[in-house]
Amino acid sequence: MDSLKKVREPHNVDFHLDHSIGTDKEVMNYYHFHNVYEIYLAITEGAEMWIGNERYIISPNDLLLLSSSDQHRVIVNDRKGFERYILYFNPLYIQTFNTYHTTLLECFGINDSKRTHCLKLSTEETQKLISLYSRLSDIKDDNDSYAWEIKQKILLSEILIIINEIYIEGMRKRKSEKITSTAHQSLISIMEYIGVNYDKDLNAQQVAELFDLNRHSLNRLFKEITGISFHKYLVNTRIIKAQELLMQGDISTTQACYESGFNDYAHFIRTFSNAVGISPGKYAKQFQKIK
Repeated sequence: MDSLKKVREPHNVDFHLDHSIGTDKEVMNYYHFHNVYEIYLAITEGAEMWIGNERYIISPNDLLLLSSSDQHRVIVNDRKGFERYILYFNPLYIQTFNTYHTTLLECFGINDSKRTHCLKLSTEETQKLISLYSRLSDIKDDNDSYAWEIKQKILLSEILIIINEIYIEGMRKRKSEKITSTAHQSLISIMEYIGVNYDKDLNAQQVAELFDLNRHSLNRLFKEITGISFHKYLVNTRIIKAQELLMQGDISTTQACYESGFNDYAHFIRTFSNAVGISPGKYAKQFQKIK
């Protein structure tokens, strides 16, 4: 729980920028999700990222985009030299900059089955983002200057505008190739099955038999690919679905509980709060205020 708390702390603020070289034991190299959106910019090679049922071998100038609905893990192979920038931000923080015609979240491809999570940037584009990141850090550190809160929000919006322009072009020209191994391929159908049937009464034994496996083989496969058990992956999926329902509004926390596959309300409240950092009720109120 302490390690979860450490990882979650920067994910419940308006935004958080992290520049890292190498890694340590605190890295979450198992499937997880955040209560924020994530922009992951790789400066060097030396890692791979698994997002849902997709795998990407990270190269220099790769830009990976993850919403709060994306379960993912990063496996760092170069634990001394792998360099990256990670920008986390709360989508509600820049909500006021969205218009009827434009949303700064378009690059995250919400509900777009043709989306790509990874874009190949040019060196010039990478350097432009790094320059903006540097300015963003300077403003955040100098919070005594005039209108610093407005400046940082404008700068974050500028970063998202640039990334959206790259994304729109990239959807036509610069998609990253998704890679699947034999073991990974065998798990895709199971992940897709969970994605459709998360609201039903599922258990490892039942799903294993459906795919001609035994329960131990199923859990071993999940551990190998995702770093977590079948049960944990299922719970994560249900919490993400509950988040999506609560974001839409016009639904009670009780409805969100049962429609996302939980059959015990007290367990739902406790599990959601532990994973997301706030209760389902408070989570829903954030979006009600915006509406």
